[in-house]
Amino acid sequence: MSNQHLPSLNLIRVFEVAARRMSFKDAADELFVSPPAVSHQIRALEENLGVTLFKRANRKITLTPEGKRYYLHIKRGLDLIHTATLAVRKEKRQRRFVINTLPNIASLLLFPNIHEFQAEHPELNIQIDSDVSRIDLENSETNVAIRHECGNEPELTYHPLVQIALTPICSRSYLEQHPKLRKGDFRNCRLIKISGDTYQWPRWQTQWNLLPDTQNELVVSTVQASIEAVKNNIGVAMGYLPTAHQFMNKDDDLVLPMPDKVTPHGECFLTYCNSNADDEIIKAFYDWMVRIIAEEWKDKKN
Repeated sequence: MSNQHLPSLNLIRVFEVAARRMSFKDAADELFVSPPAVSHQIRALEENLGVTLFKRANRKITLTPEGKRYYLHIKRGLDLIHTATLAVRKEKRQRRFVINTLPNIASLLLFPNIHEFQAEHPELNIQIDSDVSRIDLENSETNVAIRHECGNEPELTYHPLVQIALTPICSRSYLEQHPKLRKGDFRNCRLIKISGDTYQWPRWQTQWNLLPDTQNELVVSTVQASIEAVKNNIGVAMGYLPTAHQFMNKDDDLVLPMPDKVTPHGECFLTYCNSNADDEIIKAFYDWMVRIIAEEWKDKKN
């Protein structure tokens, strides 16, 4: 009767080499042991399994049908172990650097430029997590987060990146169809709103005492979706400055109908745990972000 416990990985490894080389002597040379030691371990494996794996005749060995089937199975298993081991060693060499960021910051700043930071730090395995929700930095693998507005968490450090402001944005042709927009008259206009930012329009309206008299609205999920709606002449959205300037640079058809009516809307910060205050990579990433923002949005901060 065979033992019920699994054979040791060492026995399986000896069998794999012997089956691949079809020689106990060659297997012994590869494993740096003696041929009798290989033969002994093959016997131990056969006793454990309760089957004969090799036919032995005239100092030659061949696999039995059971041995062939077993070899095919354990070869796949050992290949998986080898692949997993290489992956772990690679991860050890490459430090994971996880960035949690607002979607518009990811699409406008990080995705077009992150290759530059990667080139400066090839030892990093960079991961960008684009999400509007605030991640728990202390209880996650995230290294840094780019957040809108500063929190009150005593365990976190906040570094300012750029001030954000609000003002409506629409296409040039839409403004030509609704010229009264220049004076803050939204009648017959469609407002494009973002589902996760319900206070952007009220904040702007409160400052400028402009209450659009319209029930015609389109609600979208992201800033990018609102800009796409604007480009397609669907309506007027609330633009975020300075990011809105980047859309306008790419497509001159987008305009600010009331460029003098701008409302402060907080600030974006780079955030990380206090315990990582001395992390040189985080410091380098902050310096890089400041430089990229200055290059992309130079003279466009409000």
